[in-house]
Amino acid sequence: MLLLASTRAVREARAGEITGLAARADSPVLLDLLDRLQLSVLLGRRLREVTGGFDPWLEEQLVERTLAARGNGEAQEMVALGILASLSRAGIRALVLKGVVLARQLYGDAGARTSADIDILVSAADLAQAIEVVGVMGWRRREPTSASSQLPILHEELVHPTLPMVELHWRVHWYETRFAADLLARAQSPAPHQPLIMEPADGLATLTLFYARDGFSGLKMAADVATWWDNRCEAADADAIIAAIATSYPELAGALWVATGVLGSLVGLPTNFAGGPLRWQIAAELAGPFIEPTAAHLGANASLVDLLLTPRGGRAASLRREVQKVPKGLERPLTRDDGLRAYLARSEHVLRVTRRWAMALALATRRAYRQGAHPQPASAARWA
Repeated sequence: MLLLASTRAVREARAGEITGLAARADSPVLLDLLDRLQLSVLLGRRLREVTGGFDPWLEEQLVERTLAARGNGEAQEMVALGILASLSRAGIRALVLKGVVLARQLYGDAGARTSADIDILVSAADLAQAIEVVGVMGWRRREPTSASSQLPILHEELVHPTLPMVELHWRVHWYETRFAADLLARAQSPAPHQPLIMEPADGLATLTLFYARDGFSGLKMAADVATWWDNRCEAADADAIIAAIATSYPELAGALWVATGVLGSLVGLPTNFAGGPLRWQIAAELAGPFIEPTAAHLGANASLVDLLLTPRGGRAASLRREVQKVPKGLERPLTRDDGLRAYLARSEHVLRVTRRWAMALALATRRAYRQGAHPQPASAARWA
């Protein structure tokens, strides 16, 4: 799975190894892992391309999943394109960040990348109007901000009785206030009436930031970064791209560089980055390609990575954000039982973060003892 999620150069260079591993793999176990990491369609297709064929039972299962995902993806794609059209008619510049539109742009197949919601970027100045436009289409705020003039921390969530949730972003990461606005301004439509697509460097940085914001968890976003590199940046210098953006937006430097280093060892993103401050190295050690999107400790992992990579001056806000987290649906308790559940859920989250913190410190101390004062990012061999 790691090899199949990697860049084209890695897959081609190690095609024989992929074929040999596939021949020895337990098909039900492999399929279960692909399903849990939401990569059955993409990696199943790549496995077929590399090996030319495999277990008939696995082939049948993957075909079923592909057809189902494609049907759902194309339906969601129509919804996303409808929202973009409505925003455009209102004079609002908008860009779909992830989900099925990204799947179409990256893989040519709306079913290649499953998504439960639709993430759309608009400018901070247009956010309030965008909420109104989407509201006319039947979506309503999940939890309105406390003041009409106040921006949400990252995005506004809008829910619909029957259609996917829409997340209207005004930025792509906790730490930045300029990068998202600039990438939106630079985005171009590849053809008339086609959705905007990010510039190559902006897309690489944005997907890398999403990977960091997820706490370097799972393989889906890592595969997206590797594919973006193949399709949009392959002739470029990855380190030069990241360095240029980190220089222009220094608050993003930690997240960009650490994610780039992890992706280099994990999926073959070509980079020479290694090291950095100890807290960056601890964050890199928390990467877990096989952490499932629904795992209970995923949020704790992401919280700890966030704390470690937060720029100076932002750590207090980061801590407050984590301590105050409660499950969706309990943000505004209606009964005493709701309030108790929210309190217990928040306490459990804090305990998970604390436990992950202790594990990370123990891991970093052990690595520092083994390797000296400058431990390096983990290699792909560790995950294998």
